[in-house]
Amino acid sequence: MEVIKKYKTQLLFHLLLNFVFAAFVTFASFVHIPLIGYSDHLLYLLQFILIQFSVFGFLYFLSINRLLFRFVFPILFIVFVTASYWVYVQDIAITKNIIQVSLETKSDIISDLITLPYLLFLFFALLFALLIFHFHSKIKINQLKSPLIYFAIVGVLLYPTIEFVRMGIFNRRLPFNLVESTKEYFDQNQLLLKPIPKSLKATTDSLSIVFILGESVRADHLQLNGYSRNTNPFLSKRKNLISFSNTYTPNTCTALSVPQILTDASLFDDYSNPKYSLIEILNHANIATNWIGNQTPENSYEIFIKQSIFHTIIDPRHNELSFQKDYDDQLLPLFKTVFNPSKNQFTTLHMMGSHWWYETRYPESFRKFIPVIKSKHIPSNSKQEMINSYDNTLLYLDYFINETIKQVEKKNSNTLLIYLSDHGESLGENGLWLHAQSGKELMNPALLFWYSDQFNKMYPDVVYKLKANQNKTIDLDFFYHTILDLYKIEGIAYKKNKLIYQ
Repeated sequence: MEVIKKYKTQLLFHLLLNFVFAAFVTFASFVHIPLIGYSDHLLYLLQFILIQFSVFGFLYFLSINRLLFRFVFPILFIVFVTASYWVYVQDIAITKNIIQVSLETKSDIISDLITLPYLLFLFFALLFALLIFHFHSKIKINQLKSPLIYFAIVGVLLYPTIEFVRMGIFNRRLPFNLVESTKEYFDQNQLLLKPIPKSLKATTDSLSIVFILGESVRADHLQLNGYSRNTNPFLSKRKNLISFSNTYTPNTCTALSVPQILTDASLFDDYSNPKYSLIEILNHANIATNWIGNQTPENSYEIFIKQSIFHTIIDPRHNELSFQKDYDDQLLPLFKTVFNPSKNQFTTLHMMGSHWWYETRYPESFRKFIPVIKSKHIPSNSKQEMINSYDNTLLYLDYFINETIKQVEKKNSNTLLIYLSDHGESLGENGLWLHAQSGKELMNPALLFWYSDQFNKMYPDVVYKLKANQNKTIDLDFFYHTILDLYKIEGIAYKKNKLIYQ
């Protein structure tokens, strides 16, 4: 009792400090998560408690020095509260792209975001901050000698320990994701690129390649490849469509797969040597490059987006963790604007595709396979619910590709459309789910080609060989070399034995 009495003021201060911080900052990352059942809520409650306990450790050491706390805490608190407000009201995911927008957007645009609800939220946060300063001024003991310091040390060490055991537990939630995203924003891209020879030219004339870069779509769940469910009601009725069922990549996450697809890197490259960028080669060959994306880019492949002559990311405020992310069909109006088959053109449409959480990837009208998942906690869903939701994303993919083809058909052009998923997805095989791990289902991404009638007339041998090779095992090394060959790029070497239609 004497110990509690001695440290009562300090205990009250840290209880208040952490309650205010949790309410105004930490809890924002949990409020939009769909959960069902006691186990779900207990699991995420535990995560919330662990994060806030770690936050307590950092705040404790910040509060030891009175002057430092009074100068640094208000600045940090206002920054975190501002970020959490938008997470609360719009389910915005804090990423390096959000940091970039915040730091680089013009001041007049930023001022438009300063609304009355935000000012009220900030006002009440500052009122509590004043109360915190009042309690802080009453602490008379040396906090370095307080028993609480041992708990603070454990809290600080908890952060790197948990992240080492399971990456993302802390770094995907406020306040840690704001710190991590800021760090990513200032980090330099590690991909080294070779300079492109100046004397490049494309001898092919007026060829448009539409590259739909998919996400987490496994080949064996397409009806086109023999899947028992009708996941391709539109594409299965189309002519000029070729689907490859036996593709292979060992790169089972976007950050690894996309750089390999868009450079001359081999499947097992360690990237110790510089690579050629496919996008930059096409630019030098006077081929118009476009990138329209619905994924917030990662450091590993952001360079290709920036290299594209026209590039834009729709809905940049929301990433795959958000439950208000725009659907992929919002890419189509922009595609209609930039698609110009009167010249050589290479257009990338980067989808959110079938990335987890599946129920946010398609509109309700595509919810054909039921029942669907209702919780983000995977063990709370049945295996069939997981598969149903996943297959519904493929129905939407089928619609999206078909709508893209319809846009192309209106121009009666010489066009080849390539759909390629960056990797596959585990759906309970060997107890595994999602991606970024091992498993043959992850290494077998969906790949299909659609060609216009005009393309068929101009490249009959290519079409013939594509059809002849569609049952062969194809690794993703093919992409870079095949694109250069289709445009007949002169002035840079590529490997003929890597062509998908060799």
